[in-house]
Formats: sequence, structure tokens, C-alpha cells
Amino acid sequence: MTVRNILGIAAGLAFAGLSCVLFVTPPQPELSVSVAASLSQALWGFRGLDVFLQLLIILAGTFSIVTLVKERERP
Repeated sequence: MTVRNILGIAAGLAFAGLSCVLFVTPPQPELSVSVAASLSQALWGFRGLDVFLQLLIILAGTFSIVTLVKERERP
């Protein structure tokens, strides 16, 4: 065997070992996930900041369109 063959076999084994470590997931413990009782609790309890920021983005877009489209008064 040549050095090139030995390096090829070593690289192949290292790749196979690394693939097994990265792609084979170990068993995970069971996690209990609580489900929100209602949609309003899910929106405002868990996602209140997201909903508020989306509201601000919608309002800013609306006001910018109104400003661009608005007719100007002539003196």
C-alpha cells in the first residue's frame, strides 16, 4: 500500500465517522409542551411584541402611501 492509499482510507473513515456523529441524533428525553388555551392568549401572551411591531410596520407603510398620494393644496 502506498501513502496515498492510506491517506485516502483514513480520510474516508474520518468522513464516515464525522457523518455518523453529526447526522445520527442521540435519543432525546421527552419534553412536555403546554398548549395555549386560546388564540388571544397565544398572540398576546407569547407573541405580543411581534404583533405590536407588525402593527407599527403596517401603520408606517399606510402613512407613507397616504403622504405620497395626497394632493397638495395650492395657495
